[in-house]
Amino acid sequence: MIDALYRFLAKLGFSDPLHAPIVHIPIGLVIGALVFFVVALIFKRKQLILTARHASILGLVFAFPSILFGVLDWIHFYHAKMIPAIQIKIALAAILLVLLSLGIFLGGKAKIHNAVMVAIYSLSFVAVVALGYFGATLVYGGFSQTSSKVSSSSASAPAGYAQGQALFAANCQACHQGGGNSNVASLPVKGSKRLASLETFDRFLRAPAMPDGKGGDMPAYGTDALSAAQVKDLYAFASADFK
Repeated sequence: MIDALYRFLAKLGFSDPLHAPIVHIPIGLVIGALVFFVVALIFKRKQLILTARHASILGLVFAFPSILFGVLDWIHFYHAKMIPAIQIKIALAAILLVLLSLGIFLGGKAKIHNAVMVAIYSLSFVAVVALGYFGATLVYGGFSQTSSKVSSSSASAPAGYAQGQALFAANCQACHQGGGNSNVASLPVKGSKRLASLETFDRFLRAPAMPDGKGGDMPAYGTDALSAAQVKDLYAFASADFK
């Protein structure tokens, strides 16, 4: 059902993660809450303290759909694999929800010391920055491992390399960061016989199997998930960096 939703969106021209468009809203609101509260203290503008609390309330509201879409992306793009960056993001999201709830509750108390609220808003800010960092790690983590075979300049990269790099990040990196294999370490992408040719690579993606012919953890990528052109781009990247 989830895959069907992403296929439908892809047909409409949207193939990016659902999490990305909305996650910036709670991040911005959390940052705004800290800024409003600090400005209120510096310039003694009491009305901005209320503004900071309202920003926290909206941040908490938008955190829930952000988390929901994040879970859907995790299931679709990462096949619900509990990799370290995902585990850290789950813990940080839980901490952020607690901090926002605490800030909203205490923010309505007239006698709460300002230092307590500054601490809560500051910790919330740190939490969203950390969430952003580990989110970027999931998407771009393997991109820093450049190939000795391919220059960083687009002029020397094979056709389709950049597109394939993006496809690898979205579909493969969770299990194959840096050309490895977090499920079966003895069967990395790097140096795999599956990269011998585009045809071999395509056949494996459409019907992946272990060396003994049995099915493994890797899902099959049909033409509805990866078109022939996308497989060609993905091969351009994988064969350049991992062959």
